[in-house]
Amino acid sequence: MQRKPRSPDEQLLQPYLLWRVALVSVLFALGCFGMFEWSLRRGDSVELARTIVVNALVIMEIFYLFSVRYTQGTSLSLRGVLGTPAVLLGVAGVTLVQLLFTYTAPMQALFDSRPVDLEAGLLAIGLGVALLLLLEVEKFLVRWMRLGVRA
Repeated sequence: MQRKPRSPDEQLLQPYLLWRVALVSVLFALGCFGMFEWSLRRGDSVELARTIVVNALVIMEIFYLFSVRYTQGTSLSLRGVLGTPAVLLGVAGVTLVQLLFTYTAPMQALFDSRPVDLEAGLLAIGLGVALLLLLEVEKFLVRWMRLGVRA
């Protein structure tokens, strides 16, 4: 709300926004396909591999949400992590639903999901952290290139 509104003559999809959508899409695809392949290579069933990917996707989305909290600056701050109460409530709700999807018998029967072990869960969280850090580095580099000095 502190920034001036976009000019009506300005393009809706700026080159930076297109770049960001492409970058995030590629990172999400690599993360999902990488988790699926990792799961299959360790001998998991296809059903478990799919469940791991869904969990990884949700975790990456949560970390991405915190990354885009501040598009012009870093999100790696207490203010960035705490967000707003509505965001934190939403994240808590999504996490609860994801746990139900993964670990309750009715949801497993409905979605053919499987319980995810600690190793896969920690790897998915690590993937979310890596995504956040990569996007923060990208934001820093964009600010640095725009300013011509360290931001």
